[in-house]
Amino acid sequence: MSKEIKTDVSIKQVRGFLRDHPTFLDENPDILETMIVNHKPGGAVSLVERQLAALRERNALLVHQLDSLVVIAKDNELMFDKTRRLVVNLLDTNSLASVVEALYDSLGTDFGVSSFSVSLFGNKNCLENSMARVTSLEDATEQVPNIINATAPVCGTLRNEENIFLFGKAQDNIGSVAAILLGKTTKLGILALGNPSPDFYNSKMGTLFLEHIGDILNRLLPLYIKK
Repeated sequence: MSKEIKTDVSIKQVRGFLRDHPTFLDENPDILETMIVNHKPGGAVSLVERQLAALRERNALLVHQLDSLVVIAKDNELMFDKTRRLVVNLLDTNSLASVVEALYDSLGTDFGVSSFSVSLFGNKNCLENSMARVTSLEDATEQVPNIINATAPVCGTLRNEENIFLFGKAQDNIGSVAAILLGKTTKLGILALGNPSPDFYNSKMGTLFLEHIGDILNRLLPLYIKK
């Protein structure tokens, strides 16, 4: 009595077999050539054609990702060059006026910042003439307490009164602000950047550049601010 050969094989078993033997179709090209896979746009294509199409799509995606990385690398290189130039110019200064002038020139020319200001705390009689705005720490604490009490740069939209305090007459062109308190042990002032778009500076953006410039100013300003 012959035994009946069981031919029922589940899809799960076939999938498992092919996973366990990834070279099976390569070693049995005759089977590969007869396999048909439905193609979404219509009609049918062989498995090889489907694999080639998938490889082309993946290759196109990788090329796009590579192009994006190249663009990012160029942007980072450009940012580094601008920052390096700013640092060198700041280190070449010899007065409070020249520090502020070098900073303003770089922010406006190299970085294309729409609006910017440095507000220094103190008495005008104790601060040599410069393009920086002069105010008292008391007024700043009253007008922009969120910036004064912050331990990190503040980015986002501010009240109209706060924009007036930081930018004066230029406040009409301010939609969003990135600001950092200057001074470590002693509060020296505020560096503020403004943009017409309310979304340009926001709480989710990186602040490494602003912190870096803040660190440099924290070392330079005490040399020229008279107490």
